[in-house]
Amino acid sequence: MQNNPRIRILLVEDSQSDADLFEIYLEQVRAADYKVQVAETLADGVAFLKSQPVDIVLADLNLPDSFGIDTCRKLHAAAPAVPIIVLTGLADEEKALEAMQVGAQDYLVKGEIDGNVLSRAIRYSIERQRTSDMQRQSDDRMRLITEQLPAVLWTTDVDLRITPPSSDFLINESGGESLVGKSLSEFFETDDDKFPPIAAHRKAAKGTPVSIEFFWRGKTLSIHVEPLRDAGGNIIGTIGVSLDVSSQKRMQDELDAARHVQQALFPRESPDVPGFDIAGAVYAAEETAGDYFDFIPMENDCWGTVVGDVTGHGLGPALLMAELRAYLRAVATTRPHSGEILMLANRFLSGDLEEHRFVTLFFARVDPADSSFTFASAGHNGYLLKANGETETLKSTGLPLGLIPDTIINTSFRVSLEPGDVLFVPTDGFQEAHTAANELFGLQRTLDFVKERRDLAGSQIIEELRSEVCDFVGSRDIADDMSAIIVRRLK
Repeated sequence: MQNNPRIRILLVEDSQSDADLFEIYLEQVRAADYKVQVAETLADGVAFLKSQPVDIVLADLNLPDSFGIDTCRKLHAAAPAVPIIVLTGLADEEKALEAMQVGAQDYLVKGEIDGNVLSRAIRYSIERQRTSDMQRQSDDRMRLITEQLPAVLWTTDVDLRITPPSSDFLINESGGESLVGKSLSEFFETDDDKFPPIAAHRKAAKGTPVSIEFFWRGKTLSIHVEPLRDAGGNIIGTIGVSLDVSSQKRMQDELDAARHVQQALFPRESPDVPGFDIAGAVYAAEETAGDYFDFIPMENDCWGTVVGDVTGHGLGPALLMAELRAYLRAVATTRPHSGEILMLANRFLSGDLEEHRFVTLFFARVDPADSSFTFASAGHNGYLLKANGETETLKSTGLPLGLIPDTIINTSFRVSLEPGDVLFVPTDGFQEAHTAANELFGLQRTLDFVKERRDLAGSQIIEELRSEVCDFVGSRDIADDMSAIIVRRLK
């Protein structure tokens, strides 16, 4: 046998006969085990609410110490979570509506009450209060989530009117103004259905998710709108989210500008030197690169060919690279010795570099007159791939730039370039590229690839090497900058 639920009732009623009658009504029904506590004044009722648990309040509005709707208001203030049924001797619809507005769940006329009516009103009022509390808690949780998220969430109905629990729309600037019930046309003050946010919501209301970027009130917003569906899968409105991406957009614009400036600093074309094919390229891991290559005209029709690698990649190394490029170009036009040029560059950089940054750099002075070159290297190897198949490693002649202000960087002896020889100077981005299983592309694979294509144009060799590395890694998105120069002595 199922036990009836126990319902604790506070009856605030100054008429003893009415109180007795209500208790008789409740004894006649078996829907619940009703436990009734009577309070004859508002003060006694409020005191009981504050000291004892109660499931529902039945209250006459006219008491010795309180009169009218104010009675309901004060009882609700004492226990906001407890449902109230107002009891009165007059069938006054306006007063009933007013009571509902200040916290009552129902309104009963005393002369029209019997046991079943009273019992049903009690149970329904408790259930409506429970449902209302659950909805309020859900709304509060949603509001708490949205307040702590960096994004703004909202919902609309199919007519594009903002619905609860939305407190903001697009941006966190409602200023306490209630947006619920306002249409998007009213919010944006336009009837233009092609206005981007309105068009996006209309499309979502028809079943298609939409993502847009929109500039609004000085902010760049990333907006995504989805159809909102009920449990049966029917579209009942839209749900949207926006994220303020102004700082990211501004940073991206700055990076794009920096990339364009940096690209303008790289050689636009290779030197046209009879008997030689000279080429170079940089492939940046991000918008800007810390790798660097250059072709610098020097005295006696010689060319300075340079490859450098600033630690790290991104905007900081790119700015340092631009600074180094300017200094090398200023010095190399008046000094013939590669080692001296790098030592001067090292002194210049040492005062500007942060402790964790340094630059590896290879500088070769190519002399077309006798098909030879000399080089200086600050921690950066080059490779001479000879026509006979041999490989000569051109080792560093000094420490990387920026480590010690007065370091010595020597210039190599003269090295001849025979027909078919290839001077190849890469940065480590090629050889250190690796697969998801951490298999390195490796130096030997890099050198073998270039050797096998030694008869191709230098620019083509470098481009195909980059493609080979990306295919090996399995992605066009590289982890590090990749740069190289090639100097081919033509046959």
